[in-house]
Amino acid sequence: MKNPFIYGEEVSGEYFCDRKEEIKELLRDIMNSQNVIIFSPRRYGKTSLIKEVLRRTSDILTFCVDLYPAINKQKFIEQYATGISKGLLGKKETILKTIKDLLPRIIPKVVVKTEGEIDWEFDFDRTKKISPVLDDLLVAVKNRADKTGQKAVLVFDEFQEIVNYEDDEIERKMRSVFQTHHNVSYIFMGSKRHLMNDLFNNPNRPFYKSGKHFPLGKIKREDFVPFIEEKFRTWKYQLKRETINYILNLTECHPYYTQMLCHIMWEETESKNITPEGIDLCFKKLITRESSSYFNIWEGLSQGQKQLLVAMAHEETTEPFRADFIRRYNLSSPSSVQKAIKTLIEKEIIERTNSTYTISDLFFKHWLKREF
Repeated sequence: MKNPFIYGEEVSGEYFCDRKEEIKELLRDIMNSQNVIIFSPRRYGKTSLIKEVLRRTSDILTFCVDLYPAINKQKFIEQYATGISKGLLGKKETILKTIKDLLPRIIPKVVVKTEGEIDWEFDFDRTKKISPVLDDLLVAVKNRADKTGQKAVLVFDEFQEIVNYEDDEIERKMRSVFQTHHNVSYIFMGSKRHLMNDLFNNPNRPFYKSGKHFPLGKIKREDFVPFIEEKFRTWKYQLKRETINYILNLTECHPYYTQMLCHIMWEETESKNITPEGIDLCFKKLITRESSSYFNIWEGLSQGQKQLLVAMAHEETTEPFRADFIRRYNLSSPSSVQKAIKTLIEKEIIERTNSTYTISDLFFKHWLKREF
């Protein structure tokens, strides 16, 4: 029987732990053509969530643009055009004609895969300014919605990548154009809190206050318990609620790590009598499996950063600027802590929520506690 616990990839259908409230709210936002800013750390399942939401839309045009590979403005154009092409339905010839109508300055190329499926590549005159090409791209979804008489939703994944461009041309143009589109919901998703916060909360940035904030948290315990219980039941085994709660106490209801631990329990547990001791063994095995990558992270840190991380690993919630915290863990000074925090946030090793800070990778935190 296939392992029902999947991690490290997009999931859907029976493998998706249903975020009922989040799905309902996002569907309502899309129907109202509301722009939404979705932030969550990596591995919280935001891509799986939005794909599940889009699968439940009816009579709405859906488009997704993955900006993670968009390392410059030229690549941004290619990724945007790819996202539009994948959202168009119909025969190859019909899609090709629609692309040419929507994007007259871009040259589409049909690529046939070995399985017979088709993909699209795009080129444009790179010797000229990109502004006219951008103008076509930014109105393409709106124009398509106008022509079909439908509403549309366009999702940007890893939107914070646009801050790496040499100027804010794309940022300014997007805000200027998008604010006039009343039949399109734009969803901006990102995993780097400090960059997303600067993009949408900085009064000096074009996207300031341009959408509804939708922070995505961990999956609620009351949702995770029946999901885990039902998956183990397919193994013809009734897992006790207290056992499931023991798992969730270890993983802190983190979507990725909960699925990961349950996956290895499914693979490794020979007896159907799952005990806390057996769960602990699986958990330790996972920490050991990841230890080489954690050691590489550790070796790239300064002494001050290492001291701060070890201190944070031993705290449930951390307010690192408190005098008693600095004194208890023999940290040098508030200024050195502040410097270490800034670097660790930029490296995505820690994250901030209000006045508290946490280590982003739950298993890294447990590795630190084990080693130090």
